[in-house]
Amino acid sequence: MQMLFATEMPKEAREKIFFAGLQLFTTEGFKNTSVLHIVEMARVSKTTFYQNFSSKEDLIVRLFEELAVEIIEEVKEAFQQEERLTYKAYAGIRRYVEICFTDPKVANLILVESVGISQEVEEVRRAVYRQLADLVYQTVRGELPQTVSEKDIVIVSQAMVGAINEVVIQNFNQPSVEGADFDYLARLLNRIIIGSFVNLA
Repeated sequence: MQMLFATEMPKEAREKIFFAGLQLFTTEGFKNTSVLHIVEMARVSKTTFYQNFSSKEDLIVRLFEELAVEIIEEVKEAFQQEERLTYKAYAGIRRYVEICFTDPKVANLILVESVGISQEVEEVRRAVYRQLADLVYQTVRGELPQTVSEKDIVIVSQAMVGAINEVVIQNFNQPSVEGADFDYLARLLNRIIIGSFVNLA
């Protein structure tokens, strides 16, 4: 079962725990959520919880990984539907921003609640951001002159992911930012990103 946009409790025990964890971590906060809270919401036993996860830290790591796989697949699919670089970048950014705004629990978990929990969670966060930066890199590498260094493209790709995430953090839970603003934010971010890569050339 996909965790993105899930609105009903799943049937499988592991997925129930994922669902309950996502709900509680993003409404009550990671620190205020106990394993007892999770199993009560998931309607599973503590034994079942510990058969699937070693701790609530392990749960948030696995949940983060699960969501990251789904988000990256969605962004890749959006990239692949376009042929021109400017459209690819826009489509990918728009899909990412759309996911974060239409399912703010996801944005809250991957960008806010998971910060500073543990070294393992931090490593997973960084690995996911590297994957997103690599996606940007792969998209633009073939479009830039060979004179542009690999290092420059890698660093600008990393900076772009950081910039996009910061814009999402600042805006995803603001009542003034609604669905219609996906396009506005995506277009503006796209102009910044394309402009940055054009300047490298």
